[in-house]
Amino acid sequence: MRMRFENEHETMTDVDIVEMLLYYAVPRADTRKQAQALVDVFGSLEGIIAADFGEISKISGLKDSAETLFSLLREAIKRSGVKSASHSVLEPEKLKKYLVGLYKGASAETVYALYFSADGELVGKQLVFRGDVSSARFSLRTITEGVIRAGGNSVVLAHNHPSGSLVPSGDDLITTKRIAAHLAANDITLIEHYIVGNDDCAGILKVN
Repeated sequence: MRMRFENEHETMTDVDIVEMLLYYAVPRADTRKQAQALVDVFGSLEGIIAADFGEISKISGLKDSAETLFSLLREAIKRSGVKSASHSVLEPEKLKKYLVGLYKGASAETVYALYFSADGELVGKQLVFRGDVSSARFSLRTITEGVIRAGGNSVVLAHNHPSGSLVPSGDDLITTKRIAAHLAANDITLIEHYIVGNDDCAGILKVN
């Protein structure tokens, strides 16, 4: 994992990063399940770091040392004055660059949901499915609960085409309409659904 981080950290998921962080809090243990549980509960690495004190240690198998680790990260970020690079990522060109980087090196179709607050701040990111979005079996409730848990009110959905094509399929268009309607029924806005290719991306709503 250390070698992977050194060579391809940009392609690692939040679960991968949290798993590695937990190595330092829970030594000599398999921390994959706990990492997945944390991301499932808090939505993203950002959500975990921002979690209220005491919430992380409620996850089965985690000790107080994990709570201390993420509290230390939170305090370090606060003291350094570093803002998440995601704060202004909603601007179209920055968002496209962010998404291309997110999918760099991905070989399988993967669906991500990005959660935004009312002022356009990225407050969460969640990998919701691996596979063809047209046949995705992920629950729309997963996205709804994810954005609410992150404190957001709007969503950007993205999936990649490993072929590099940015042309949406008929199933892509139908799925986008279904997701937008579901979110709207819960007072959540689907800002855009992007198809990501090798070095560019295109929004589906603009052609839908």
